[in-house]
Amino acid sequence: MNSLLFLGLLEKKKISSIENLSNEILFEIFDYLDGYDIYKAFSNLNIRLENLLISSSLSMKIDISSNTIFYFHYKQFLKSNKHHIISFDIDSQSTLDKFMNLLIIDSLFSRLESLTLNSISTYKLLIILFYLKSLPYLSSLSICLNNCSHDLGDIYQIIFHLSLKYFRVAVPRHPHLCITILIAA
Repeated sequence: MNSLLFLGLLEKKKISSIENLSNEILFEIFDYLDGYDIYKAFSNLNIRLENLLISSSLSMKIDISSNTIFYFHYKQFLKSNKHHIISFDIDSQSTLDKFMNLLIIDSLFSRLESLTLNSISTYKLLIILFYLKSLPYLSSLSICLNNCSHDLGDIYQIIFHLSLKYFRVAVPRHPHLCITILIAA
């Protein structure tokens, strides 16, 4: 084939719409977005994008940082997408309280790999740790305790029974208690 003709054909095939991108490229783009933003932006656009949102290949990272939108996140999204979520980042005590009242991080979060909890009490952490044992892919756990009212030895004992590769705990009021552990596989 003549190289000029080939270049002309390539020019005509330029991608001018996101709908023309391959699934692999869309999944790469989704890796840079919050899972809820993906859902909000791409649901109900067309059948192909809707099928991508329910595909088992889709992985989502969730950052719940606002109390005002928490219930909206939960009602419309979290409950039906547990199996897609690979990362949770919950940044406040009040959001965590609401989350724990409505949802338990259990084996239905079958792909969860990373969990970050900020401003959590040791009591609530012990409750969550009980359920984390049912998560086969959890490899990273970052915790910022808002108090140190419980013996950390109990917490460490439970954590070391999890199959983590990375663990970090911080107690802002007691900086000498902060610890980061990289665990060899």
